[in-house]
Amino acid sequence: MKKKAAIISVGMTKFTSCRRETRSRAELAFAAVKDALSNAGLALKDIDASVYTSVDGFEATVRPARTLEAFGQGLNIPLIDVNTGGSAGGSGIKEAVHLIEAGIHDIVLVYGSPTFNSVVDNQQVLNTASPPIFEKPFGIGAVHMGAFYLSRYMRDHDLPEESYAEVASKNHRAAARNPYAHLRKGFSAEEVLASPMITSPIRLLECCPTSSGAVAMILASEKRAKELCDTPVWVRAMSSISDTFLSGFKTYRGFDKLKILAQKVYKAAGIKNPRKEIDVAELFNPFAGFELLEYEAVGFCKEGEARRLLEEHVTDVGGELPVNMSGGVVCTNSGISASVIRHAEVALQLMGKAEGRQVKSPSVGLAHSWGGNLGQFHTLAVLTL
Repeated sequence: MKKKAAIISVGMTKFTSCRRETRSRAELAFAAVKDALSNAGLALKDIDASVYTSVDGFEATVRPARTLEAFGQGLNIPLIDVNTGGSAGGSGIKEAVHLIEAGIHDIVLVYGSPTFNSVVDNQQVLNTASPPIFEKPFGIGAVHMGAFYLSRYMRDHDLPEESYAEVASKNHRAAARNPYAHLRKGFSAEEVLASPMITSPIRLLECCPTSSGAVAMILASEKRAKELCDTPVWVRAMSSISDTFLSGFKTYRGFDKLKILAQKVYKAAGIKNPRKEIDVAELFNPFAGFELLEYEAVGFCKEGEARRLLEEHVTDVGGELPVNMSGGVVCTNSGISASVIRHAEVALQLMGKAEGRQVKSPSVGLAHSWGGNLGQFHTLAVLTL
């Protein structure tokens, strides 16, 4: 019989610019893991297994997990590396859940590595994320891929550029209340629209930064969770989906794979009306406009109606369904730890521990991670009290 898994603790560092970061990868890992252990009242020796999430190329090594080995973790217990691009954080959490549900381990640590302060040519990696030799006569990168989707969405739904600026501002205003966020200026929609155009229709303040920082989570079996935590957050349902790395055939019309995944996860969780049954959500939005497409893919509204949710402040603080009250990826993009953060932030909201950005009495949350070439991977989790 499948056992229950719960998130019992979160540890995070404050996030900052990679250029201003003075801590090493090992020091960031130590700080995040120490915080998570302390919050759970545990010591390193109490951990049964660790899951390390990263992208090898961004870490500039084929053994990024040496970061945890540096302070003793992984020497006498299983240490599992997970790499599914930007969604590796979500995939790592799913791996931890499976280890607990299968009855293999009782307490599992998940660590989300910061990837953007590790390799000097990181921008070149991002700038050539799509395989130009096989598909394109020129190199394209992450921001171009985002622009394909957002340009198509604007055309299909007669969306004004101001809508993307509004959703960016919503995230920036939320990040201003988050003591851990990287960008905390609280930019208005007017300031977003005045920022430089990077790749049409994406402006600078609609793009995620490159942030340094780390996050760790501790998951536990039902018995141990109830012993160690007053408000364990249960993983009611979680799954993932993958697509081909190749992108030339895609139409860039909505996030169809995420839609399929959401239907699968909702069925497993017994959720029939996500907009009414979910109280808070963290959606992976490296470009602010992605959030609108994700509203539709995860069933918060019908296709083409995301703009209405934004205009009616449904997804803003105090709204019917607050989304990205952390400020989202668009305000803190700490590499692979950014996808761990989506789950960590929902867990903190449900525990009532989301300092400065707490929503009112949530009991069901949705966490999403995205990664790979043009959304090659997604994970989605329904978390509950």
